[in-house]
Amino acid sequence: MAAYPPLPAAPSAKRPSAPAEVLLVDDQQDSAVLIKHYLEKAGFMVRRVDTGEQALASVPVLRPSVVLLDILLPGIDGLEVCRRLKSESDTLDIPVILVTGMTRSEDRVRGIEAGADDFLSKPVNPEELVARVRTLARLTEMRRALEYERLEREVDQRRQMQRTFERYIAPEVLSEVLAAGNSPESLLARQTRTDAIALFADLRGFTRMSEMLEADRVVALLNEFFTTLTEVTYAYEGTVFNMAGDSLLIGFNVPLPREDSPTRAILAACTMQSQFQDVARRWKTEDHIDVGLGIGICGGPVVVGNVGSRTYMTYTMIGDAVNVAARLMQSAKSGEILISKNVLDRTDGLDAYYQPEPIEPILLKGKSRPIEAYRIAPVFADYEQAEDAPDAPAAAGNTMSLALSPQLLGDTATFS
Repeated sequence: MAAYPPLPAAPSAKRPSAPAEVLLVDDQQDSAVLIKHYLEKAGFMVRRVDTGEQALASVPVLRPSVVLLDILLPGIDGLEVCRRLKSESDTLDIPVILVTGMTRSEDRVRGIEAGADDFLSKPVNPEELVARVRTLARLTEMRRALEYERLEREVDQRRQMQRTFERYIAPEVLSEVLAAGNSPESLLARQTRTDAIALFADLRGFTRMSEMLEADRVVALLNEFFTTLTEVTYAYEGTVFNMAGDSLLIGFNVPLPREDSPTRAILAACTMQSQFQDVARRWKTEDHIDVGLGIGICGGPVVVGNVGSRTYMTYTMIGDAVNVAARLMQSAKSGEILISKNVLDRTDGLDAYYQPEPIEPILLKGKSRPIEAYRIAPVFADYEQAEDAPDAPAAAGNTMSLALSPQLLGDTATFS
């Protein structure tokens, strides 16, 4: 299974922790030792550097809760350090307290213009020092806690959206969607008109099955039916759009285009019939029920998007191709795949494997002209009878077995 691209994260996100960390920037040993002592006694973790250059290098890495910055420093002074920290997006939210021996109002104005959050005068008063640092550190931790919660919500929403889309899209396709910079949310919000292949699959004999079996057994068999078909869909990179009752709507060429979508749709349908044949036989043995699978396929323009009401929405596709596929599915007998000519015409070199057989044009309700269609699968309801009769001629059932032999499936998989 393909690995998903990494979920969003922010380098600035930091889980709140105690004790709060203070970066002290002061080149004067005596005052630095005192300030460090007062703050550590109050429960802070204090790191110290001597120069403005060291401060600019340390702050983005350490991301302290407060920067305690002396104005008079060798090299880059404290005002310039403050100005640079406040001009960078990853450090502008870190509070800076300027420590200065200057008392003139214009000096404080310069500090405010540089972006300082607070001031302390030298020599520092221990109580005032701790109070100012604690207030700003508390604000920093609260802001980071809120940011951390916001990021956690975003990640949870992204994961939930991924889980939602995993029900529709093969993991490999979803990975490709996300790697291309598209979010599942944007797909849900987007309505697009595109060319697609619609495949409808329907469980034949469901009404009889639901009357004969207990409710929990009916649900278990339906789950197995949908699981079998969904796994095949994912193998051919189709998209599951709707499960209704005992029917399944699948799209190919959406949400990502695939040039060989008609071939993928046909191979998926053939594989579904082949795999469901084994399931149907087991159900007959275990539950004494006769079921089959009818499939209709049609291609054409569709609208894909999130459709519904304020209280219920579903990601689906609608359009004439979907309607025709549904009606072909209704016309298909158990074990048959009926495919419209416009899909068949877009496949190359696959005829030798599934041997399409033209049928009488079908006049569908709402259509002024009959639909040209082909049968490309045997009637599985008759398959066992043909198989059980030693003298029975090789017919459609054997054709399907040949078309889906492992060697041929390996060959057809190269059409992508």
